[in-house]
Amino acid sequence: MRRLRIEMNGAVADAMREYGGGRQGYGLNYGVSLPTIKDVAREYAPDHELARLLWRQDVRELKIAALFIDEPAAVTAGQMEAWSADWRAPELAEQCAMQLFWRSPAAFGVAAEWASREMPLRRLAAFYMLGKLAATDSGIADTEIAVLLNNETVFGPAATERSAVYALREIYRHRPALRGCVTDTLNRLPQETANEVRWQVEYIE
Repeated sequence: MRRLRIEMNGAVADAMREYGGGRQGYGLNYGVSLPTIKDVAREYAPDHELARLLWRQDVRELKIAALFIDEPAAVTAGQMEAWSADWRAPELAEQCAMQLFWRSPAAFGVAAEWASREMPLRRLAAFYMLGKLAATDSGIADTEIAVLLNNETVFGPAATERSAVYALREIYRHRPALRGCVTDTLNRLPQETANEVRWQVEYIE
């Protein structure tokens, strides 16, 4: 990954490198942009073992590169649990969910479980995963999503995450049969969250 190493050793590193917990919760953070990391990493994908090796490094760029290199079909619920235990920054939770975890065969089960937990970063990731699964040909039935919509532990007064807004918007947009259920769910949410969803789906037909 020579190009990534060059980027990490560039001028941006002097401004953004930190130790002892690091910038935004990383041991080392060189500030390389996500598009650059993705562009470099895709040359090595898919490689499950390489991804696991990179994840073990406490370096932001290598952890994120792992998400683009890993093989989604090989990602288990156990791996998702293990990697989520290493999250110290919202960026990692979001990127894991949006770039890799939602494509795992275990994605829906893990997302449903995490959305019920009182663990902020896992809930953040769970809603992003649900949104992606609802928006794609994931094989997840409307009835399975409806169960979560009707679960007050998942979508209730505690649903203040920006990813909850994303999930509800994507469900409303891509699952027309569930629009009534989403509308009912909004009545249980904090007003700010509900209003944001209403604004985002107002012109969806």
